[in-house]
Amino acid sequence: MTGASSAPQNLFEGSFLGDATRIAPDARLECGICWTPYDPAEGDPVWQIPPGTPFAALPEDWRCPTCDAEKHKFMVLDAPAVAPAEPPPGYPSGALTEAYGRIARTVMSGLPLYNPRLAVEAVGFRRHGDGWLGIMVTPWFMNAVLVPGVPGAWNGMRDGVKSVRPLPSGDYEFVAGHLDGVGTILNCSLFSPMFEFEEQAVVRQTAEAALAALLEPEAGAEASPPPSPAPAAPAPSPAEVSRRHLLRGSFGG
Repeated sequence: MTGASSAPQNLFEGSFLGDATRIAPDARLECGICWTPYDPAEGDPVWQIPPGTPFAALPEDWRCPTCDAEKHKFMVLDAPAVAPAEPPPGYPSGALTEAYGRIARTVMSGLPLYNPRLAVEAVGFRRHGDGWLGIMVTPWFMNAVLVPGVPGAWNGMRDGVKSVRPLPSGDYEFVAGHLDGVGTILNCSLFSPMFEFEEQAVVRQTAEAALAALLEPEAGAEASPPPSPAPAAPAPSPAEVSRRHLLRGSFGG
């Protein structure tokens, strides 16, 4: 099935934002220039598109049969956008949320460092290297977390073992820990405890900002001519992710 137009994301003006997965198969769309509709039940006789063809399945070069506008000019008329496709196998958010939710209910809820105003939430997990990277929020901590791309792949690591992992913004020290129902994951602490946060929405925004900073390429990281050989010097310490770094918006600096 052919996807939406390959124009850059910021050029998409239609209500589906260039993401064909947001369009229901029976959705009717309308050209934002001349108001010509596209109805999947009818197809497009001008382009010889047979009836029953969803908008998302139109050819890449299909254009409005009336005014020649590109696909990204079309707006969804009367069908709700469908939910994004299910994450691929191995996507860890659900398993992490379930595991930490169980810990919250059975172990942490009565302890002094537990902030009852907050909830367990996995934020922004995406593929990175040989695993998944995201931010894990609980009522008692916020961590950057790496989960192996192959479930159980890191189970041979002992709890508490530290390892340096490269991220776009620099190298960071992660600590291994076993999580029931998930296996061994790697954690890099951002906040603990969490009493300075009073609302989940603020925590989520902070987590999203932290992840964006971790994924921001390090300043001056672009390729440049290699310097002249110099005497060996001690290797720099891995970048520290701390409350101070987060609040000033500097990771890996």
